[in-house]
Amino acid sequence: MIISAQSRQKEFEKNNNGTSFLSKKIRCEYNTVKGGDVSNFYTLNDCVLMLSGENLSVRGNVTEEDMEHILSFCQFLGVYGLETQLDMPMPRNQMFLMEYKGDGAQNCPEIITNENIYGFSQFCCSNFDGIAFNTVYSHLARKVNRGLSDIYYLVQGRKIVSGALASRYGMNEIYITFVSTRPDERKKGYATKVINHIINCNPGRRVILMCEEKLKGFYGEMGFVNYDNVYLYTLREESF
Repeated sequence: MIISAQSRQKEFEKNNNGTSFLSKKIRCEYNTVKGGDVSNFYTLNDCVLMLSGENLSVRGNVTEEDMEHILSFCQFLGVYGLETQLDMPMPRNQMFLMEYKGDGAQNCPEIITNENIYGFSQFCCSNFDGIAFNTVYSHLARKVNRGLSDIYYLVQGRKIVSGALASRYGMNEIYITFVSTRPDERKKGYATKVINHIINCNPGRRVILMCEEKLKGFYGEMGFVNYDNVYLYTLREESF
């Protein structure tokens, strides 16, 4: 049975003490709401789960029986995407975790930080398919307002043309997400400026991002190297 972390807190924390990327991500998110509403965090035997909007992240030792419970759980909640390091015979996208190994990045004074969360959320939703504004806005507002993440974006002609979110995992790691550029403003170096600015603003920290295979070359030119992989599964009715 999948149990809320709120009712099994010690077991959840014990099962979530690994060093993998997903372990750090789930632990970071869990710590932001610890002591409050943790209904979106669950434990199942030796694995832990984090529900965010229509997406579920899973880490730990998962048996075939556990996976049946998890997929039933996803179907019940209407989960669309499953993020895990498990290799399962289901429709998926393999994503690549990239770590910055470059020798320095330039500051970009035109980039705006932590302003207009509402507008940045609208910008993200217009550039990514399948994400709901309310989910994105509440996620960004919670993390920025609690000092756990920073939004960075570049404006041209009063419009956001490129931006990203940088989240802190403890004191030593930065995870970059929501990297995007307006379709009509791409190939102008805007995303490169944003990412370099984030790196420049976080000296001494390990900087990580996740990307599709088609973008590995782009990030490689910036000084990022692939160090691990994560699978993103699209859960549809025929997958269960």
